[in-house]
Amino acid sequence: MITFIATVHILACIALVVLVLIQDSKGGGVFSSQGSSSSVLGATGATTLASTLTKIVSVILMITFITLAAISSKSNKSVVDSGIPQTAPNQTTANAAAVTSGAVTTTEAATTSAPASK
Repeated sequence: MITFIATVHILACIALVVLVLIQDSKGGGVFSSQGSSSSVLGATGATTLASTLTKIVSVILMITFITLAAISSKSNKSVVDSGIPQTAPNQTTANAAAVTSGAVTTTEAATTSAPASK
């Protein structure tokens, strides 16, 4: 459910950016050469198709904002609630385990094989 709503939300974001860039501005937009053919209700000052679609997509975007916020607020999971993550054992613990198991580490082998100097 949340994946579907998030996908719709992302598509609505992309569509809104495209629609805002397509809209006619006061100085003429991308489709300024088309004249009144892009009007929904005629050339008498009605809203353009891009403006109407922008309103629809913005409402869809607001609905997905609210829905995603409501879904995420229902989950009581928090990063703080999970506690401190377990870390890898430190070097002294690993050396102690190797010594008790009878394994010789490289530092121990180097110290035992070096001749004693006087």
